[in-house]
Amino acid sequence: MRTKRLLFIYNPRAGKGTLRNKLSDVIETFMEAGHEVTVYATQREEEATEIVRELAKNYDRVVCSGGDGTLHEVTQGLMDLRPEERPLCGYIPTGTVNDFARGLKLPMRVRLAAKVSAKDKVKPVDIGLMNGRCFTYVCAFGAFTSVSYETPQAAKNLLGRTAYLLQGMAQLGNIKTYHAVIETDHEAIEDDFIFGMVSNAKSIGGFSFFKNHNVSLSDGLFEGVFIRKPKTPLELQAVLNSFVKLEPNEQILGFHGKKFRIISDENIPFTIDGENGGSAKQAEIECCYKAIRYICG
Repeated sequence: MRTKRLLFIYNPRAGKGTLRNKLSDVIETFMEAGHEVTVYATQREEEATEIVRELAKNYDRVVCSGGDGTLHEVTQGLMDLRPEERPLCGYIPTGTVNDFARGLKLPMRVRLAAKVSAKDKVKPVDIGLMNGRCFTYVCAFGAFTSVSYETPQAAKNLLGRTAYLLQGMAQLGNIKTYHAVIETDHEAIEDDFIFGMVSNAKSIGGFSFFKNHNVSLSDGLFEGVFIRKPKTPLELQAVLNSFVKLEPNEQILGFHGKKFRIISDENIPFTIDGENGGSAKQAEIECCYKAIRYICG
């Protein structure tokens, strides 16, 4: 029987350092399932991408542990390989919110997630590209989208999801408007927007913005949500309430599409998988159908 080779990459700073005391249990779980394990602990941003790009094609599967940012880096490395070179990808979520893990129905307990990652239940998942840069579950701009990467890691470790909510509340008085044209496969809309999001996830920031039966991670379509600028504070409050409660509101536009184009006369700052995605006057967003095979629960 051929030895199965597993590349394990983890972020020791993710969440509350949950993995530190369980690392030996995780490795033992992999070995019990017949895997030969190579372990890397990341020390800086984008290191996981570099490791995957250089080494992953020599392994049967890559398993990563950390938050959504760690998974994003690993996915970027896999997308940099040719499709036939990409191994399976497993994920042990140890971050603050772990949006993507919920879509894959992964356990939040480390040992249980390790057992899932050692098995062979696979789900091919669509991956997004924004101006050539990949995202696993969301590309967004506007109100509150910088919260995830501007919230200090110490606050995330201490307060968890509450840290994001507190940081978001602090930004309520500084919501900026962007005049933009939003183009999809079938239509184009020009208006002033305070928020825009193209996603492939059951939840974002721990909140669901589409009814789950309307969202598939592998249908070749992304979900787009765009919020027009409210005219009064009361209208803003009504929009936010509708957004969270999944209730209709004429200021909230929702689309499904394979491609989205966002065009503006000014640079718009984007967030990609909860990390700083840089700024652009034009964002070309496309869906790569079933590009990565993730191990799921």
